[in-house]
Amino acid sequence: MATTEISFMVEGMTCDGCVSSIRRALAAVDGVKSTDVNLATGEVKVEYDPAQAGKSSLQNAILGAGFDVG
Repeated sequence: MATTEISFMVEGMTCDGCVSSIRRALAAVDGVKSTDVNLATGEVKVEYDPAQAGKSSLQNAILGAGFDVG
């Protein structure tokens, strides 16, 4: 099973609770293997299985958690 990594710039993160919310939202997407959320830079890296998830489903998870994806 091949995995792919993608990065997003996320706006609106202000605290560790925001980081946890994004991690939880992405973990709920089928195919997500790992997430790395950097509060200081606003960058979110996601490793996922492209056979199960796509860029739009990952972006929608972040948007659904209440954050803007740049």
